[in-house]
Amino acid sequence: MREYKIVVADPAKNITIFVLDRVESRDERVLLSKAILADASLEAEQVGFVVPPPGGEGLWRLEMMGGEFCGNAGRAFGLFLARKQGLSGELKIPVEISGSREPLSVYVNTLAGTAEVNMPLPLEEYSVAYSGADFPVIVFEGITHIIAPEAPPDKDTFFALKKIIEEAGKTPEALGVMFWDSAVSYMAPAVYVYATDSLVFESSCGSGSAALALWQNSLLLNGEALGEIVQPGGVIAARVVKHGGEVLSVSIGGEVKLGEPRSFFV
Repeated sequence: MREYKIVVADPAKNITIFVLDRVESRDERVLLSKAILADASLEAEQVGFVVPPPGGEGLWRLEMMGGEFCGNAGRAFGLFLARKQGLSGELKIPVEISGSREPLSVYVNTLAGTAEVNMPLPLEEYSVAYSGADFPVIVFEGITHIIAPEAPPDKDTFFALKKIIEEAGKTPEALGVMFWDSAVSYMAPAVYVYATDSLVFESSCGSGSAALALWQNSLLLNGEALGEIVQPGGVIAARVVKHGGEVLSVSIGGEVKLGEPRSFFV
């Protein structure tokens, strides 16, 4: 049995476990991630591995369990680093995260316990036909999201949409389906990570919130749109800035709760 040091991060109940020990083996990461996800006491929805900068200089990196991208984990990681380094107040923390080729800026307020991250801009947008409707697809580095308005939020629908994406030859590191109920303005996110063969109907999804906000503001030409997206675990604020119809930036933010380092045994 081996002991690992972990921290439980809670961004809008999208419980993310940060593994603080260095775990370089892909097989060990997969086994550890599955063990963490299977531990009901943690209520974990995803796992990230903390990688310090070489020699103590440079950017800290968070590598998600399947090499995917996660906005919620990224913003929680920024707040974690601020507290780890003894910083206080309103700060900009640059981080590296899997699924993003460029470092991301996380704007944290350690006193309020909030964090907002600038997301990578989408690489591609298209649509897929399903059940007589066209569903928008928004592709980020590391994760692809399908917006599914009025579709039943269940496994059958998810796997039917997953099959359509795969048959089109567009398999990503992770696939999210954001089930959007316009009647009550409510989003139910589901995310599948290929490396761990895990489907989680999440309490919230940061990159999915960004995808939904981009879709909702597709007709915006100029200015900033800020909205709150209600999900099972709480609310994520999503901000979209456009000029001439072009997306200049998209960010997601809100409250983050962090636990103290603890032991996990496998």
